Amino acid sequence: MRYDSLRPSALALSAFWLAGCAGDTTTEPTSAAQPPAPVPELAVASNSWITRANMPSNRTSLATAIVTNTAGQSIVYAIGGLNPSRVPVNTVTAYNVATNTWTFRHTLPVRLAGSNGAGVINGKIYVSGGYSDYNGDFPTTALYMYNPATNTWTRKRDIPVVTGGVNADRYAAGNGVTGVIDGKLYVVSGCFQAQDPWGYYETCNPLFFRYNPATDRWVRLPSPFAVPAAGPSIGGVIAGKFYVMAGSPYTHDAYFAVYDPVTNQWTPKNPLGLSRPGAGSAVLGGQLYVIGGTRYNAARDGMETLDITIVYDPATNVWTRRASMPSARTSIAASKVLLNGKARIEVVGGIAPGNNIQYVP
Repeated sequence: MRYDSLRPSALALSAFWLAGCAGDTTTEPTSAAQPPAPVPELAVASNSWITRANMPSNRTSLATAIVTNTAGQSIVYAIGGLNPSRVPVNTVTAYNVATNTWTFRHTLPVRLAGSNGAGVINGKIYVSGGYSDYNGDFPTTALYMYNPATNTWTRKRDIPVVTGGVNADRYAAGNGVTGVIDGKLYVVSGCFQAQDPWGYYETCNPLFFRYNPATDRWVRLPSPFAVPAAGPSIGGVIAGKFYVMAGSPYTHDAYFAVYDPVTNQWTPKNPLGLSRPGAGSAVLGGQLYVIGGTRYNAARDGMETLDITIVYDPATNVWTRRASMPSARTSIAASKVLLNGKARIEVVGGIAPGNNIQYVP
């Protein structure tokens, strides 16, 4: 998430996007959007970044998800986002990691940016929440499912409204993160309250839900943070537990916790000192990678864009620096991919050239 808000400025909250989950076998996109740009894989050093084929549409605040095709190749689906004019778009593109090529796929039913990320279950991609209008429309609570095999979108059951009396109903506001555990979606979303006739205000704690695609039903779960307006969330699933980091847009403090579905409880973990709105996150080798984003700079009393790659190890509860990106960037999306049987992280978002880079662990 960024502090150059996708929502009205009075809310002091911004849009960000990240998520990526590995999926099951499905059908590979066809008709390359541009010729391959081969990379000498054997010459790539560990703990380094390489530049891959540019995403054909310049976007930020998008969602990504990974589905494996019938040839066993990782396909990165880049979904929605903001165009360079900061207008939400319905564009969907697919990147074949093995051939280093992009294709256009069927557009989203709506323009969408700043969603809760994407999760993959049985080869199908689920995307919830987000915004369709830069000029202040209420965020959507809709859930959409994309089937890569048929190249079609289907609307599923909306995220439920949390009722709480007059002027106290709470809605999922997007700007969240999605994980998949045992074939179910776990969605942490920002929260807003409708307060007619004054509009809406993000003054409530993040909302947390589980979605079962077999029944098309949502269940509300305990919030990860007891902090009003705890904003943009990133994270990932490690060993069947959901690690989530968020931050306050007012104090810039970071919050970090892990959810255990067996106990239905959150446990606080060692947070970064400051939040990272707009960062991308992915799980690789049982560790959580947090990449780029923005951070408050007290000396300048403003936000700075980062090129930092930092990794959390749940075994030690410690953060460690890795190689920095080639340049600072924010409002990006990161996903674990496989290339020649080896795991890497694909980071997309921003303006070409350089809106598609890959981390080699």
